[in-house]
Amino acid sequence: MVEDAITIDVPHPSFEEWWEPYTFGVGPAGDYVQRLDDEGRGRLETVARERLGDGPFTVTATAWAARGTV
Repeated sequence: MVEDAITIDVPHPSFEEWWEPYTFGVGPAGDYVQRLDDEGRGRLETVARERLGDGPFTVTATAWAARGTV
């Protein structure tokens, strides 16, 4: 068994460029955002903007991988 971490940095030139895909309802996060009412979506967007800023910024993601043979 071999374990590894795959890390990628994703640069975003603006908050809007980062936020827009979540509004399409794609994937679990997008589905969550789309199910919020207008007030909830607005609160989430406000908190995210406070934490990330207007941009540019970089988001780092890590996926854990495992490989084995039988």
